[in-house]
Formats: sequence, structure tokens, C-alpha cells
Amino acid sequence: MRRTPHTPMRRLVPALALLASLAGPPALAQYRPPPMSESQRLVKDGETAQVSASAASASGDKKEADEKYRKALGLFEQALAAEPGSVAAAAGVGSAANALQDWARTVDRVKPVQAANASELSLAYPLGVALFKLRRFPEAVPLLEQVAGADQAEHLIVHYYLASYYLFAQQGDAAVTRLQKYLTLRPAKLAGNDFQVHELLGRAHVLRRDAVAARASFTQAQAGRPESPTVQQGLASVLELEGKLGEARTLLEGVTTRFPQVAEPKEKLARLYLASGEVPRAEAQAVAMVKLGASPSAYLLLGDVRLAQKQAPAAEEAYRKVLELQPGLVLGQMAVGKALQAQGRHEEAIQFLEAAVRSGASSVELWASLGSVNRRAGRFQRAVEVHRRVVEMVPRQALGWMLLGADHFATGQWDQAIEDYGNALQVEPTHAGAKQWLARALAHRARDRGGAGRADDAVRDLRRAFDLDRSALMARRLTAALMETRGYADARKVMEQGATLPGATWREQLLLGYARLGAGDAQAALEAFGRAGNQTEEPDQQAEASVGAALAEVELGQVDAAVQRLTEVGPSRTAASVAQANLPRVLVRRALARLETGDVEGADRDLDAVDKLGTGKRTDLTKLVLFARGLTRAEGGRHAEASAALKKALTPAQPWAWPNTRALAEAFVLYKKGQVAASRKQLAAASKKPMPGQPRWLASLTGALHRREASLAYASGNMKGAEKALKAALTAEPEDVLLQHNQACVDWRKGKSSEALATWRRLEPSVSVASLNLGIDAQERRHEPAEAVDAWRRYLASGPGPRQAQVREWKERLQSLHGLAEPSGAAPTGATAEETTP
Repeated sequence: MRRTPHTPMRRLVPALALLASLAGPPALAQYRPPPMSESQRLVKDGETAQVSASAASASGDKKEADEKYRKALGLFEQALAAEPGSVAAAAGVGSAANALQDWARTVDRVKPVQAANASELSLAYPLGVALFKLRRFPEAVPLLEQVAGADQAEHLIVHYYLASYYLFAQQGDAAVTRLQKYLTLRPAKLAGNDFQVHELLGRAHVLRRDAVAARASFTQAQAGRPESPTVQQGLASVLELEGKLGEARTLLEGVTTRFPQVAEPKEKLARLYLASGEVPRAEAQAVAMVKLGASPSAYLLLGDVRLAQKQAPAAEEAYRKVLELQPGLVLGQMAVGKALQAQGRHEEAIQFLEAAVRSGASSVELWASLGSVNRRAGRFQRAVEVHRRVVEMVPRQALGWMLLGADHFATGQWDQAIEDYGNALQVEPTHAGAKQWLARALAHRARDRGGAGRADDAVRDLRRAFDLDRSALMARRLTAALMETRGYADARKVMEQGATLPGATWREQLLLGYARLGAGDAQAALEAFGRAGNQTEEPDQQAEASVGAALAEVELGQVDAAVQRLTEVGPSRTAASVAQANLPRVLVRRALARLETGDVEGADRDLDAVDKLGTGKRTDLTKLVLFARGLTRAEGGRHAEASAALKKALTPAQPWAWPNTRALAEAFVLYKKGQVAASRKQLAAASKKPMPGQPRWLASLTGALHRREASLAYASGNMKGAEKALKAALTAEPEDVLLQHNQACVDWRKGKSSEALATWRRLEPSVSVASLNLGIDAQERRHEPAEAVDAWRRYLASGPGPRQAQVREWKERLQSLHGLAEPSGAAPTGATAEETTP
């Protein structure tokens, strides 16, 4: 058979096709995901069923929604069984179980997986919600906080849950933060329910004691629901916070009238009645609540009323009714324990609460109450054991540490109590109760340390206490401790603050006065004592302030006024004790001051008064009195007695005397005896190491010795010696007019009459004896009787002096001898100067 001509072409076509395929671009393989595991397939099916359940729920078909959720839950649980560590399966179980309100199942299935995947929000969210619904707050709150930190819109409800918990835990600041975050994240379509959030915000601000913000929040809530009794109740809380208790009660009375079937306002009103002691009116509200319905809160209130009526058995009956209505309610169990304690049945109270704990009631509040009952019953060791359990249950709360601090405080174990309250502040740095009780524990320990001679440690404790508790009481304690250690400057600073703190009274001003007095500011101290006396009307308290003022007046040199205050104390025993302790010392001080002015008789009177009062066992004061006696004896010319008294007073050396006081005292006595050389020798020895404040006194005594030496030399006719001594005195005090006058007397005796007369005429207005000397010169040297009479007339007119009688006799004799009459209109000049004998 012959081949047709087309046969080669048929063979070429497949070859060309193959060539074209080889020469073209490479073919791409189609992607196929790896096959799902059994767990993944079940999760996917579960998610599909869950979407259907959500759709049924949105349409209002609850029955179908429950069926779909149960189907989804079954699929998710199968997936989790197939792959126990699957995050997706565990998250699905938690979501579906929570939708069915099977909170325990969520915790049981999800918690192990979440523990292995702590950062997974898809697990933390359903687990935290389930724990919250089961009221396992210590476990729930950390998880919900973790979720809330992500600020995701799908977890909006978490902020609401956390706010509710913080309100329950009385943490207003945290609740405000969460509620404000909720309002920021919530979708616009939910804005219609904001009134509920604003009501919660109002409650949170009440906890923060911010009345302005609370009122604003409740007002916004009221705009969304004008006739809400709970909002009205919130406004009543604001009034209560503002101190307007009468208005709060009036508002609640109106609410209970308009809404007689609502229980909450009745309970709040009854609580206000109880707080003000109006127990019958509180009872009426409690009975009305019980009639509305047998609720736990109604019987709890009724029990509190019965306790206020001192009807502990009836209170116990009401509290047990609470537990019948809601078994295991912690508040009810604690209330029963309280009623048993009120009847003195402490052991029964302990047994009751122990039984509640053994029955599985593992509430923090119940354990806390159990420990507190043990403490009140004197079973301190058991109280500590129970409260340590509270610390383990809520390690991030201050509650357990506060209770442990109370246990150790009750037994006076201050170190442990301070440690406990310090731990409470580490957990909750702003906990007001922890600060207050830590301050009190520090104050108690400071008292013990002060009694044991550890004053510096006591001050440190009280400084820390005052930093924690800025109260007038703590300021007083710290000021007293500082004054014990002679830290008067610091004590003054503390008390300056303390006197301005709330609750400060006259006592703060009294202590401020003593602190200022110790710091050396007597004038400010006197002002503080004056304010103390003006701030009280009690005679004994005014007497205490007056005694303090007397001590300030002593420092100001107002010794006479101080003595009068100290001798007229008043009815206060405390003031009398202070006066008795200080009056002898003040009298000695006045005696010394009088000696400086030359009032020896007045000084002796003061010292006689000290002898009558007695110095008790104060050896230093006895010696000081003897020292002052020695000085008065020296001034009175009884030199032997003075020397003996001074020697006895300064043997042994006294704390109030300088090391050179004895030498100075001997120099003074020798000066009074006229033994100038011996006195100067003693003075020179004492001046080798002068003490602070002595140079002025040493210079004064040196000048007095020069004067005495000049006087003795002048009296003996030794004009050269007198002139030398006067020049030495004038070198130290060149402006002293008496020294200038006496130098003129020496010049006159030496024949320098013109110089002497010029000096006397210049000094006559200030030194009256210059007129006497001018008269003598006129009569004896110049024989001018008229001029002498005129000079002596000026002398007599200048005031009293030791030579008045003699000079008057001279004047009258000259007038008689020379027929000199008194000039018409003659009158005294009124000038007064110290009499000085040339």
C-alpha cells in the first residue's frame, strides 16, 4: 500500500507541540494548604456553630442559640481533647462555656492552657470573666487587668467588670480610671446606656471623697434617667460627703416616699439614722425593708439595728436568717460572729467562723473576720496564723498585712507591727489606713525607746511617723521628743507646722511657746503662750499658759511680772508644779539682777523668799542661792561671810559656773574690801582664759579697780597715784563724765584751777556735784560768796544727795553773813545726777 503524502505532517504536529511546551515559560504548581489536623478541623466546625449561635441569639431565638452553643462547646472540647495544648481550642471552649454561663467549665478547661500561654489574650479574657463571675476576684483581677491593658474594643466589658470590682474593693481611683476608659472605647450605639456608667463614676468619686466630681457624674446620670432612685441615693451620698447630713436625710426620705417599693434608699436612710443615733427611725426603715421582701440585705440591716439596741440575741437571730436566705454569704457569717461576740460568746464565734471555713467558704473576708475574732478573744497566735493565710490569698492587697499589723499592735510587738504596716504600704503605697497605723506603731515604739534612754532612736521613729501622719497630735509627740534631746530649733520648726494643722488647740501653742523659748526666741515664745491662753476658757489650762509666759518674761528681763505670775498660779496642779520648780530659780535671777543695780536689800528679800520656798533636792540651785548670798554679803561689807559663802557655793565646781568664776568672785570681794592690788592679781589670773561674755564684765571690774584706787589715793592725799589711776580708767572709758569730773578734782588739788573750773562748768548739767565744787572754789579760793551761794543753790536744786544738809547749811550761813537774799522766782531745774565725791 502506498503512503499518502500527509503522513509525515501528522507525526510533526505532536512534536511541534512538545517543542513549544519546552520552549515556553515554566508552568506554576497550584498551592494547596496542608491538610488540617483533627483538632483544627473540630475547631473550625466549632467556630461555624458558634457563628450560628450568635446569629440565633441576635434574632432572639434563645433555645436555638443554646443548642448551637452547646454544639460548639462539644466540638471545641473534642478539639482540646485531641490536642490538649491548643490555644484555639481552649479559647473556643472558654467563649462557648461563658455564653452558656458555665463558668466552672471555663476555669477547669482553660486555666491549664492559659498557664502555659500567659500572654494570650484570647485565653486570659474568657478565663478572667469566668473567675470574675465565680467571685474569685484575686485570680480574676490580674487577668482582666492584662486584657484591659490592650485597649481592644472587643474587650470593652472588661473595663466595666474591673470598675465594678474596684467599687466593691473601695478603690475609687482605680474605678474612675476604668470607667473613663470604658466611655472612651464604647461604640456610639451604646451611648444611650452611659447613664449607668456615670452613676458608677459618681459612686467612685464618692469613694475618693471628691464631692464636686461625684455631683457632676450623678447629675449626668440623672439626665439619662431622671427618676432613678439609685441616682437619688448617690446624690444623697454627695450631700453626706459635703457634711450636709440633714439635706441628705431629707432627700432620702423623699425618695423612700416616692419609691416605697425600692429597698436600697431605705437601707441608706436607715444607715444614716443609725449613724446619728436615731435607732427607732432606723428600726422603722429596717422593718419596712423586711416587709418588702425577705432579702439578705434587709435582715442584715435589721440585725445591725438590734445590735444598736443592745439586743444581741435578736441580732443573732436576724443574722442567721441572712444565712438561711443566702447560705455562705460572707457578710452574714461575719455578722453572726459579731453578734456572738457581743454576747461574750467568743469561743462560739470562733467555732462558728472556723466551721464556715471548714465547710469550704474560702472568702478573704471570712478569714479576715476569723482572725480578728481570735485577736479579740486573746488568742493572738491563732489570729496571726489566720491572717497570714489572708496575706497568701491576696498578696497584692494590703488587707492581710493590715490585719497582721493589728495583731502585733495588740500585743505591743512594735517592730513586727511596723514591718507589717510597711509591707502593706509596699503593696498599696497610697493606703491611708496603713500610713496612719504605721505612724501610731512608730509612736508607740518611740515612747518605749525614749523610756529606755534611746532618745535619738525615738526621734527618728517620730520623724518618720510625722512624715506619714501630718497631724497635730504627731507634731506634739515629735516636738516633745526633740525638746528632750535639746533639739529646740528643730522642735520649733515642727511645732510651727503643727500649730496650723487641723485639730490644733491651745496645747499646740503652749508647746510651740516652750520650743521657741528653748530656741532662744523669748519674744515669739511669749506671743505663743499668749495665744494658748486666749484659745481656752478653762482656768487650769490658762494657768499653764500663764506659767509658760512667766518663763518667757524672765528671759526678756521682765522678772517682776514673771514672779507675779509664778506666785499667782491658779487652780492647775500642772501649772503649780511648773511654778514651784521655777519660782526659786527666777527669784535668784531677780536677786542677781538687783545686785547689778545696787539694790542689795531687794536681792536679800528675794533670797529670803527662796529660803522659804526651799530648793528641794536641786543641789545646783542651792549652791546658786549660796553664791548670790555671798555677793549680797560682799555688797553689805560683811566680807568674811561673803568669802566663806562664795567658797562653799563653788566647791565642788558647779555646772552653772565658769572655770574662772571662783577667781572672779574672790577678786570682787577683795575689791569691796579695798584691797586693790590683791583684787587686781586675782583678776589677772581669771582673765588669762576668759569665757564667752566675760570680757565686758572683766573690763567693768578693771575700771572699778582703777576708780577705787584713785579714790583711795585721793583720800590719802596721793594726787600722783590718783591721777595715774584715773588716766588708766579714762583710757578704757574716755567719755565717762564722772571720771572726767574726778580728774578735774585732782587737777584743782594740784593747782590747775582754771582747767578744773572749765571741766566742772562743762559737766555741771550732767554731774550735780560739779556745782558743789564750783561753789567751794568760789568761796575758798576766789572769795566770791555770792557766786558760791548761787552755785550751791544750783546743787541743791539738782535733787537729793548725801551732802544736801551740809551744803544747805553753808549756803544759809553765807547768806546770813553777807546779807544775800534768794533771787525772786527761783525754782529747781529738775536735773538729776549721781553724787560724786572728788
